[in-house]
Amino acid sequence: MSISKTYSIRCPECGCEQTVELYDSINVAQEPNLKNELYENRLNRVRCIGCDTSFRIDKPLLYHDADRNILIHWMPDTVLSREEVLDEFDRTMEDLRGALPPDIAPPRVRLVFTRAELVELVFIIEAGMEERVVEYIKYTIYARNMDRLPPAEKQLLLNVQDSTPEELLFAVLDSKTSELEDVLRYPREAYHNVRKMYRETPDQFDELFPGPYISARTALMEESAAEE
Repeated sequence: MSISKTYSIRCPECGCEQTVELYDSINVAQEPNLKNELYENRLNRVRCIGCDTSFRIDKPLLYHDADRNILIHWMPDTVLSREEVLDEFDRTMEDLRGALPPDIAPPRVRLVFTRAELVELVFIIEAGMEERVVEYIKYTIYARNMDRLPPAEKQLLLNVQDSTPEELLFAVLDSKTSELEDVLRYPREAYHNVRKMYRETPDQFDELFPGPYISARTALMEESAAEE
């Protein structure tokens, strides 16, 4: 089931403090309306009682889709470093595996750091696409356009909703402002070719994106840092 708790928060505009109910986890199989709230940017959104400003509280959130046996942890790295987040994630997963009965298959678990990554991943999963294949395609797009698309400055997100049977559409966002700068088109037939390669040689993809955080952008930035 979905779980919410009471939190004391401060308005970023006027500093007014108030107590609000925020979700720690959502079970979209039981409460699909919460998925719509996530899509529409209404989940964990607060309106200040002092100045009427509306703002979203980005906090750790567990997205659970029991129908697809998937758990996605959104863990904003605003307080802890990504390394600390990954360490905490590993401890949480150990506790989860220990709590599961031996005859219950563990869920597929993923980790994201932003709301945009969470929404993108949900759409990818619901479209029946392979997330590692999508990230591999992003990896090749970045690698072939490093001057135009430096990973440290640009973020690629797959726009599943507006993609067509012929083309996949990738939004190019400024990593600091999250503003849309461009749209790239990629042949869907090429996606199917990469997916075939993934199914024939999955180890190559698993090595590049070992998970639970699967990100072409992060992989490339880590490679660049290692070269320096």
